[in-house]
Amino acid sequence: MELNYNQELLKSLLSTLREHRPECAFMEAESVVLFASKYHPFIEKTSETVPHYQELAFGEFEVLPSDERLRESFESIRRLIRRNRGEHE
Repeated sequence: MELNYNQELLKSLLSTLREHRPECAFMEAESVVLFASKYHPFIEKTSETVPHYQELAFGEFEVLPSDERLRESFESIRRLIRRNRGEHE
């Protein structure tokens, strides 16, 4: 079905091209023949969306206790970094 559609589309494009482009006037085809080669089904490759990488940071930074919420956020980041490195507190 799709191959026949492509054949008809190609015929239509060739005739339209001849009409609109004078340098293509010599292109005349009485018939168009398409050959289907081996059937290669489309196999969708799935990939993981979560990147896996080794943690490069060490979590060694100074946290100044100016704001308790901010300090806790930095401590949370430090715990995540150490957990990603495989270290335990």
